[in-house]
Amino acid sequence: MGVIESLGTVVKAFPKARVVAFADLSSSMILASQGAEDITQEHLDALCKQARASFDDPLFALSVEAFGEPHGALVVGEDGVRVFLRSESEPADALCCICEHGIDLPEFVTKIRETLDGISGG
Repeated sequence: MGVIESLGTVVKAFPKARVVAFADLSSSMILASQGAEDITQEHLDALCKQARASFDDPLFALSVEAFGEPHGALVVGEDGVRVFLRSESEPADALCCICEHGIDLPEFVTKIRETLDGISGG
């Protein structure tokens, strides 16, 4: 299954996932995206930039020390939940997601981890 199809599977399984995007954090580029929300390239670029900032933030390093989870970040706002998940095998590969409040986060994170592993490994 290709990247676009893999992202589409996530969106189909989780209707509260408005955007699921595959990013190359080393170049700060969204390479592919799927979702019900019509999103501009400028918004995708900003989403990728936010993911990089989340992983590069000095406070993130503190959370790594405390919790030992260096591959995920969550940003909750009035407009929804942003989930950033970095590949364990290819740290430049990441999924950047915009979700509605109320999404089943444990199930969603499990699905995007499987999806990212499939994309990065394939």
